Amino acid sequence: MTKHTILFKFCLTSKLMALVLGIGFVAAGFGCSSSSSFIATGNPLLDLRNPELLERERVQAAEQAWDEVERGVRVRERTRQALKNLAWSNATTPKLRMTVLELLMSDESVEGSEDSRVMARLILPTERSPDAVRIIANRAVIGNWTELVPALVRSYTRQSPNVPDTERDERAALLALRPGMNIERIIYDVFLNPSMGSRDVREQAVLRLSQRTRDDAWALLARLDPSGELRRALIDSDFDLDAEEASRVMVGDLRAAKRELGVMPDTAMEISWLTNLRQHPDQRNQRLNGQWWIETASAVSTLNKEQREDLALRHLEPVRWANANRPAWLSFDREGLLGLAGERLNKRVHHKRKNQSGEQPRQERLGDWADVLSWCDVLTILAVDDAIANPRVVEQIFTQRALDKKDSSTEYGGVIEQDADSGFRAVLYRPRSRDRVNDQRFVASDDMFRYSDRSLVHYHMHANKRNNNRYAGPSAADLVNVQMSGRTNLVFTSLGKDELNVDLYFPNGVVIDLGQLYQQK
Repeated sequence: MTKHTILFKFCLTSKLMALVLGIGFVAAGFGCSSSSSFIATGNPLLDLRNPELLERERVQAAEQAWDEVERGVRVRERTRQALKNLAWSNATTPKLRMTVLELLMSDESVEGSEDSRVMARLILPTERSPDAVRIIANRAVIGNWTELVPALVRSYTRQSPNVPDTERDERAALLALRPGMNIERIIYDVFLNPSMGSRDVREQAVLRLSQRTRDDAWALLARLDPSGELRRALIDSDFDLDAEEASRVMVGDLRAAKRELGVMPDTAMEISWLTNLRQHPDQRNQRLNGQWWIETASAVSTLNKEQREDLALRHLEPVRWANANRPAWLSFDREGLLGLAGERLNKRVHHKRKNQSGEQPRQERLGDWADVLSWCDVLTILAVDDAIANPRVVEQIFTQRALDKKDSSTEYGGVIEQDADSGFRAVLYRPRSRDRVNDQRFVASDDMFRYSDRSLVHYHMHANKRNNNRYAGPSAADLVNVQMSGRTNLVFTSLGKDELNVDLYFPNGVVIDLGQLYQQK
């Protein structure tokens, strides 16, 4: 036996042993010639699962394994399972993952096709790869997989920074699967019947798929219909006659909001807010919400066309409160309200947030946003400014700032709402244990949203240090959260022993520095 033969057998044996034992092997020093640390075994299932092989070798192994399935010499179910494991794994390299997805989706056998449809329905809602979405969408059209329509809508809901909505693969697939319907009508149909893509009742219950699908469909409609005109027409139609019960109730809430309050929710969280206003599970809150609704509808009915422009759920409490407590404000046009707000804010000391890593330069003065603010935005600024000037609110906020500073596990926050005596109060909602991430983050509890239907504004604090001047204002994450919630928000930033800076921010990205707030002696 020659020296070279011995070395070759040693290398091959060692590599096979390493495969069996699951350990790495480096051939350097032994003269083993290979483009990777391992030599392919010739068993395609073993090779495609071996992360030590080059990607092209694993791709070839996957194609070989599937070819053997198609020729009837390899068990289909076992091979599909091996491919599916790679398709689901985040560790799988992109080209290999796309290859196994292509192979799985190409399976035209009865059992394979059914399995691929289930897999596609589960992957699409969270799939981040445009290539993977394209593979599944194309296969759905070829196979007329109409049950994938809800999953395609959920995938379409995720915005793509590089592909316009009109050019998305999901859109093309939806139009092909629902011929004769425009895209908005298809999405609204999913909103009305979110369960139509799943036959597994338990899956629906455990994962709350119907609610998630309905929420995503509405969010997508809002993105495609920013003016709300088309959504108003859709909810006024009779398309909901054959809808699921929960959807019919929601359509009723939407119609009431449009007709009586003049608003149209944009986000899933706003729809939950509207549902709570109409059907709160707590009897006392339901009674108070009903009274609030009547008062608010009456106040909104007095607004003119300019004042109603861009009216949203978050504006309704400022309108209701002003109608009852500052009726003169409702006689002002937008320029008049801007003048009032400017007189207040121009006299104050302001602290601009320093740009943190990854954050864009920000404008925070009233004048910076004058051309963007609607009449109801400026009214909200004035109402919130009145609220934080309330002595009781000032005392409560500084007390909560002291509590926050002592608690290093989280930021604190809550809501400001009108009290029974027509004044205001700041209600603290301490984050639950599971929501305490760190001392630089506030996670609002479910209770805070559930019991703040009639609140004027949500707030949280930057108070981990006595002087947080460089963080005076909402973070990038805060601006994302407010966009999702649809609420008006405040952040109170600690400046010293007796001072806080106050920043108001809206879902549309507007940030207004309201100036310093001083602790009363």
